[in-house]
Order: sequence, then structure tokens, then C-alpha cells
Amino acid sequence: MKQNKHPVKIMLLPTSTRPPPGLVELGRVAAGIPLEAVEEKQRSELLELLTAPGRYALQVVDDSMSEAGILAGDFIVVQSQHQARNGDIVVALLDSEQVILKRIRYAPQNRIRLLADSPAGEDLVVDDSRIVIQGRVIGQVRRYR
Repeated sequence: MKQNKHPVKIMLLPTSTRPPPGLVELGRVAAGIPLEAVEEKQRSELLELLTAPGRYALQVVDDSMSEAGILAGDFIVVQSQHQARNGDIVVALLDSEQVILKRIRYAPQNRIRLLADSPAGEDLVVDDSRIVIQGRVIGQVRRYR
């Protein structure tokens, strides 16, 4: 079996019931028409996204999901689960030894299409017996420099 060129970096997110200190959501901002500047301190939904039970992060190593807005260097937040709906972006284990990030489509005759969201990316069509869904992508984090 072909070895994965890029090692997978798995980062487990904290599962504490208390949110970590330091990040406070101060309000909202518009990217189009400006909003009135009003400070509204509240518990951040971002913390819930990152710290809920069964969530972990993976760093993406290529741009094969770029049309879904997921770029190399981004961290995806994954909800651990073994089922997915048509169209979900999933982390899947292929042949019990390779992990892959793709959009899932179920096909006839027990086949699964794993779709890249990029013209340069490669789609895969495999028997469902070769795939174990590890989780569904529920968010992402990108660092700007």
C-alpha cells in the first residue's frame, strides 16, 4: 500500500466543562455594511466549538479541499462519529492505514465517492468496506500572519 506523504497531526481538544480562560466574545462585526460598535461580552460560541466532548483537531497539509474553504495549514475541528450524511466533509480511514479528508457521497452498489473540493484534487470511488468514517468536520481555524 502506498505510504501517505504527509504525517497526520492529531490534536485532541480539551473536554473540560469549564471554558478555558482568556477568550471572550465581545460582539459582532460585519464584512460588508458596517455595524454599530457595541461591546457585548458573552461566553464565546467559539469555545464551545473547540471544547465540546468528542472533538479533536487535525492540521490540513494540502489544498485539495480549497473550494470548501479549507486550505493547507488550516486546522479542522472534527466531531468524532462513525456515520455521515451525503455531502458531509469527513475524515475517513481508508484500508485501515491511511487517513483522508473528503466530501462523502454514497453511490449505488455499496460504493462511496470521496470528493475533493478542488479542480486539482483527486476523487476516489471505493467499496464501503474499505472506509471507516472517523468524524465529521464541523469547523475550522485559520491563523493569519
